[in-house]
Amino acid sequence: MFWKTLSPNLQAGAKTVEIRSLKLIDDHGNFKRHRVSTCWDPTKPKFSKTPAVGRLVKEKDGRIGVMVNGKHGTSIKIGGLDGCFPCIFVALNNISKKPKILLLKNLALELYSEGELIFAKEK
Repeated sequence: MFWKTLSPNLQAGAKTVEIRSLKLIDDHGNFKRHRVSTCWDPTKPKFSKTPAVGRLVKEKDGRIGVMVNGKHGTSIKIGGLDGCFPCIFVALNNISKKPKILLLKNLALELYSEGELIFAKEK
């Protein structure tokens, strides 16, 4: 797989998929689904009809997760949270089944779990 260097510790994959919701852990330790969309104006955070974009990200130690940000490098708005965020890094089980299948299709990756979170590493 081709990796693009984002920083000395992060590399991003080239393939992107649309992300419309994320499962995030709440205060009680349970997964809760939140709506995600592109936020075009960070000074006035509100939802848009444009979905967010996700791509695989590999850390320096080889752990692979998903980076979610807005289309064309913009911010994202996450339901239930105040404000906009430039991007969010999540595990593979935090995104829906269809985007996960599209991201992992035809890649030689080995899945493993760290507690309740699922990550991947290259074989």
